[in-house]
Amino acid sequence: MICNTALNSYRKWKIGNDIRDILLANEAVSGIVGNHIYPIVAAENTPGDFIVYSRQKYSKDLVKTGVYQDECEVAVVAISDNYDNAIDLADKIDLALTGTHINDQGVQIEITLADSTETYDDNKYIETLLFRIK
Repeated sequence: MICNTALNSYRKWKIGNDIRDILLANEAVSGIVGNHIYPIVAAENTPGDFIVYSRQKYSKDLVKTGVYQDECEVAVVAISDNYDNAIDLADKIDLALTGTHINDQGVQIEITLADSTETYDDNKYIETLLFRIK
């Protein structure tokens, strides 16, 4: 297994792909949205409940020997026509992502919820969850 320390640090440019894979593999989440999980933006007038995700930050902690740790933040947004559905989807996203995961490259990633907000726009209820990933 590749660790996320020293010179073997996992580069997180494609962390959104890992997030999407975890969400698609989770039956509670995919049971609601199917495969309607989009990077950065969904098509205008996307029907039903869906998820949009985007990397918000990517940084590297350095030591003399190189990168000690890569860290990033990813916003995962639950979007629904119904407030209760948006909250339910946000809860399922949180449960699916929070914790330790092994991606398809065998790299261990640790995901924690850092912040969350909610809003309403364009007749949609929007729950934004910000996850910190190490």
